[in-house]
Amino acid sequence: MAADSLKHYDAPSPWSYDAPATVAVNPDSVAFVPSTVLVDSIAADTVHGRIPHFITAEEADSLQVEALLDSISAADPGIELPSGASEGIVSEAVSPHYSHSTPLTALLMGSLLVCGFNAAGLRRALKSYRHEIWSVRRRPNVFDDERATGLPAAVLLALVFVVFAGVVAYNLPGLPPAPSFAGACAAMALTGGFYLFHFLAYNAVGYAFGTRVERRRWVDGFLATTAYAGLLLALPAFLLIYRPEWHGILLIVSVSIYLLAKLLFIIKGVRIFFKGFRSLLYFILYLCTLEIIPAILFYRICFYLQGLDY
Repeated sequence: MAADSLKHYDAPSPWSYDAPATVAVNPDSVAFVPSTVLVDSIAADTVHGRIPHFITAEEADSLQVEALLDSISAADPGIELPSGASEGIVSEAVSPHYSHSTPLTALLMGSLLVCGFNAAGLRRALKSYRHEIWSVRRRPNVFDDERATGLPAAVLLALVFVVFAGVVAYNLPGLPPAPSFAGACAAMALTGGFYLFHFLAYNAVGYAFGTRVERRRWVDGFLATTAYAGLLLALPAFLLIYRPEWHGILLIVSVSIYLLAKLLFIIKGVRIFFKGFRSLLYFILYLCTLEIIPAILFYRICFYLQGLDY
């Protein structure tokens, strides 16, 4: 190869991404000069540090990014390049809720388990209470299978009402801002206190305005309606804890169950004690004293309990 044929050829820089220059042919030379573009291109592509021309554009871009990161890392060793292994989503705190409370779950499940272990006694008690919801007869029919409710079954049904109605009472003013097991227990204690207050008040009113049989029928009607209400409130109470997004509809269902039970009890009281127009005044006083004012007070205390910091 003639020496003059190569003097006009400029080899590309090892870090250049441009195509190799074409060999210039000396116009003074008459001899044929073979072209060495292909050989020089391969030689240039194999220069150390140069990105070959025969790779795809995507691979070339990737190699350029790696070269840029290497240059940045070499310039400032303190810069830590993201590896993807230590990065992640920023954790968020779980909102406090008493659905995460093991003691509350144990209390609710324990109440149902105790009822299951005493199913036979509760079945007899509920069968007796079924007559007490509406019946006002002084003596039972000879064909009625009516038995006296045992004390253990009556106490157990009362506790079921206190537990599940207490959960509803805790959610009565709205979703608790900071729900807790202590707050739910405080609402249960409040429900139990009002249950005992009504039981004693109904006994006192029955003793003052009725006979012994009428008083017993009236008080048994209270025990019967609250027993059935407590069992029916079990499912809404569970869902109020574990499905707070259904709070509105569950609260409507729960309050409707309680109001229906209370309405049946009031109607039975009217059938027992209403003996003419003169007794209407006593009936109004009874509603205000034992039903309306205690209900308002109960709601106000529930609202107060929600604001306490447990």
